[in-house]
Amino acid sequence: MRELNFPLQIFVDNDTAMMVQSFIDAGISIDFDRLLKRMAENSEAIEDFIQEIETGEPRFMFPVTDSNMKRLIIEETNRYSVSPEKYLKAAIVILYADNVLVTDAVRVH
Repeated sequence: MRELNFPLQIFVDNDTAMMVQSFIDAGISIDFDRLLKRMAENSEAIEDFIQEIETGEPRFMFPVTDSNMKRLIIEETNRYSVSPEKYLKAAIVILYADNVLVTDAVRVH
């Protein structure tokens, strides 16, 4: 029997989509796997920040198909009792804030 691999569907709000679009407009490709792994490595230290993130109306869907990445997101969101939307937005907000002034240098962690 073949195992079905359904994507984890994370909905993003306009703010999150606009931050991602600004990277795209600057010609910067975001490695979401790496971003979310780094988020997991540091989430304990920034738990308060993650909890404070507010999400708006869902506008777009971000599908996660990699089994390991889905497991990571589910474990982290369960650990901190936040939605995957909130967790992803926190990661994007941190990345955006860290790079907003250096996008011309194409610096992305």
